Amino acid sequence: MQTAIPATSMFLIFGMFILVRRIRSMYKPTKGRGGRLILPLLFLTPGFSFFLNASGHVTYLQLSMAIFLGVGFSIPLILWSDYEIRNDGLIYAKKSPAFIITFAIMIALRYYFRQHISTIEPGTLNMLIFLLVIGYLFPWRIACYIKYKKVLKLKNTVSL
Repeated sequence: MQTAIPATSMFLIFGMFILVRRIRSMYKPTKGRGGRLILPLLFLTPGFSFFLNASGHVTYLQLSMAIFLGVGFSIPLILWSDYEIRNDGLIYAKKSPAFIITFAIMIALRYYFRQHISTIEPGTLNMLIFLLVIGYLFPWRIACYIKYKKVLKLKNTVSL
């Protein structure tokens, strides 16, 4: 039980750090051509070592459910993530309380899944949580990149 407390607190600290960063990004302009929106997808590559490790055994049903839930979680994030050109001519993420609430709920659900699903062995549970994260992060980040590119194109055509 002693090892669960530091892991839980680290999870919550990282979750809050990500949430604060997303809130702060609504007040800072998005720079460049949008490459930074795709960058978190590259940070997931070390997690693919779960699939090379034999400690977890995921069935096809578990795999499909984790991905399905992840894609389901990405839908509200995609709907409430948008970009706008503000008065200073720069592109910002739109301020959206619904996005912040949705993101906080997702962090809480991931925490709940990790703490209360005890019928699955820990290696398999870690793999499923990772698949869930991939399931919502890939569609959400790609959609954000596409939305940003549309606003950037609009900004470039208006400024010409």
